[in-house]
Amino acid sequence: MWLSDSYDIPQDVVEGPHSPAFREFLLTWFGSTSRITFGLPDLTALNDLTLEETALAQELIRRNLKYRYTHIINATWALRDTSAAPILREMLQDEPDESRRLSIAGALWKLVRDPVFIECLERAKESGLIASYPHLRQVLWLDGVQAVDFLIDLLPASDDSKFWLILQRLSRLRFFHADVMAMIREHNRAKGAGFEALGLLNELESGRVVPLFELRPPSYYRNHRGDQAFFELMTAAVRKWNLTRHRTLGSY
Repeated sequence: MWLSDSYDIPQDVVEGPHSPAFREFLLTWFGSTSRITFGLPDLTALNDLTLEETALAQELIRRNLKYRYTHIINATWALRDTSAAPILREMLQDEPDESRRLSIAGALWKLVRDPVFIECLERAKESGLIASYPHLRQVLWLDGVQAVDFLIDLLPASDDSKFWLILQRLSRLRFFHADVMAMIREHNRAKGAGFEALGLLNELESGRVVPLFELRPPSYYRNHRGDQAFFELMTAAVRKWNLTRHRTLGSY
């Protein structure tokens, strides 16, 4: 069988015939998981589906939500299937895993702007789950001033913190040993997502991944909180990020 047996796909759908676009959809979402990165494969191929194929794709995704795979959950919003929202809400009610709860809530936010997503983000901030890069990127789904404010709230409390000073000194060396990176990871687990949030804010502002030794410090972003021009720039950067990374059947 050319599709994984981990899914519930009717035999007549498996046998086809399929257009190249629908076959690509089936292979991507129900075939090899090697096509999936951070729970989300390339979405651009969805633009080539016909209306009938999109409706069938939505049906197949809803049919397989029972398995609670992250990429299947994300497929609901990638296909803009608002009819999946009631199923997602039921799943959220009895889902014990915090990471999967955030994925479900994120899908609900994308589909119907359900505020439960913001509640889950706040819980992830308290638990430290938000330090996981895939979940930190979900903050950008807030798509605007709210996203930038959330990231600034994650920053280290002060530029004078012991960790920040050590990081600045190490960054001047312009290279990192494994033990240094291990220290950074340990700090992030203990203190939350401050370092990752700082890197993401720098990347949004500059439009590129900023080397560690060039990072603007936490105080720079806190001091710009009341700067309207700055927030207009950052809000545009957040929207561009979402558009370029989530090209699908429409823009959010």
